[in-house]
Amino acid sequence: MIKKIINLENLIYLIILALPLYLVKIKIYSVPTNWFEILVGLTLFFWIIKKSRLVNLKKFIKNYKKYIICVSLIFIGLLMATFLNREYAIGLGIIKSWFLIPIILMLIIVTTFPSKKMINVFITFYGSSFFVAGIALNYLISGKLTYDGRLEAFFNSPNYLAMYLAPALIIALVVVLKNKTREQKNNLILKSIMALSLVIILIVFYFTYSYAAWLSVILAVLATLLIEKKISLKEIFLIVVLFIFMFFSQWKSGKLNNLVTLNPRSSLASRIIIWRSAEKILENNWIFGIGPGNFQKVYLSYQKFYPPYLEWAVPHPHNLYLSFWLYGGLLSFLGFIGLLFFWFRDILVKIKTSHKAVLLITIGIMTITLVHGLVDTTYFKNDLAVIFWLNFLALKL
Repeated sequence: MIKKIINLENLIYLIILALPLYLVKIKIYSVPTNWFEILVGLTLFFWIIKKSRLVNLKKFIKNYKKYIICVSLIFIGLLMATFLNREYAIGLGIIKSWFLIPIILMLIIVTTFPSKKMINVFITFYGSSFFVAGIALNYLISGKLTYDGRLEAFFNSPNYLAMYLAPALIIALVVVLKNKTREQKNNLILKSIMALSLVIILIVFYFTYSYAAWLSVILAVLATLLIEKKISLKEIFLIVVLFIFMFFSQWKSGKLNNLVTLNPRSSLASRIIIWRSAEKILENNWIFGIGPGNFQKVYLSYQKFYPPYLEWAVPHPHNLYLSFWLYGGLLSFLGFIGLLFFWFRDILVKIKTSHKAVLLITIGIMTITLVHGLVDTTYFKNDLAVIFWLNFLALKL
């Protein structure tokens, strides 16, 4: 009985549920870490003692050498940038937390779970999102909002809360779509549970007022439904109208008004300045980059080239693609683009013969990451990095 409960699969489910525990920081022998990484380390220990897992890993590596090359380019670029810019502690810490740990977790999952159980990983993440949304709802009810009336809960910004919840919306959509052929009774129970939890997630997601997250989810929903061929022009029209309504519901808000009127002190104006500064930094560091974790310092040093910044505390360049290039130089950027190219090529080949739920979910999540990544940094954070690498589980199908 105990072996059925305490096993590698259940430990992985616990890790996915406990993903927000990366926010609980601790130090072990002066090395900064967090409870999420400790859980991954414990899981890695149990994984290693099972020799059969190592055999599965060898098979996976053999089948996906092109991905290994791309990942190697990313690591080489990040390590070179770290040592050339002499920010060893920050750089190595970021490489550990935002690259090494998420990739290790992905490899543990892909060599542990059979293809038919892979969907359980995403359903578990949905549970984690629901748990986060439940906590965030208490913040909303208590009126604990940002100065501009947005909901961020225990995250550093409303955008980060929106980024965590966005994949759950795609998971819910696909799970409901793919279960239409099950027994009516079971389907009704599933839909009831999903509907109740989804309402809470949607309420919290809405009150983040993260317009880029809204847009990325709408585009991901459209892409998923078009691939599944379960949408008509009328339904597309209704989704577009819903999206427009969401924006019009914000018509009197200062944030949307500043965006529409191109207010020189709006968040968009601030981002434009950040992007211009990031592009100038890239012009001078396009080969080796500035190293992970160095953007804030270098960004402030470039103030002399521009009018006074609207935003001074800027740890990232608010763009996924600029971030990879700046943090790891040209090698990391090419490795990242290579990963995306091979992933989309392989997944689109698989989707032609099988519309499995995991394939649809990962296409939706990757769409969210890349679209929202145009105006925000949708990778360089512990939970977002894990979410990104979970998409590569679909390669096993």
